[in-house]
Amino acid sequence: MKNNPIYNTLVLVCIMFCSFQCNKQPCICDFSPVHSIKVKIINQQNQNLLFGTNAIYQIDSIQLLQQKNNFNINNAAVRKDLSDSNNVEFDFYTPAAKSYLYYNQQTDTDSIEIKWLTKTGKCCGNSQEYSVVDSVKFNNTVITGINGVYYFIK
Repeated sequence: MKNNPIYNTLVLVCIMFCSFQCNKQPCICDFSPVHSIKVKIINQQNQNLLFGTNAIYQIDSIQLLQQKNNFNINNAAVRKDLSDSNNVEFDFYTPAAKSYLYYNQQTDTDSIEIKWLTKTGKCCGNSQEYSVVDSVKFNNTVITGINGVYYFIK
């Protein structure tokens, strides 16, 4: 088979094709298109209300809605923060200005207002718009993130 001219030609074509693919430049972006915030929900005594011995809410019951009391319009995925297991991360489907936080359907709601800034960055050589968090309000109180985490005090 090694002396077969068709086989040798195919091998040569495969090697040339692979070498062209390997020289392709990677796609580089100067931003990360993420619509999420990291949150720690605590009480006045700084006790975590989602995780640990003082937890009173279940992460699986939390919902962020675009419209108050409309459980059909969910606005974010809620998951445990991958880098700090004491936090929760809200991954917004759309960067909405206001969302309503439900811990379960029997508790009072909290409101979250996020001011999103639209910026322009480069990705794969093209200009692209993306959103970043400018400010966060929890129940009409401005919250400043500490090391990228917003502390919601209930």
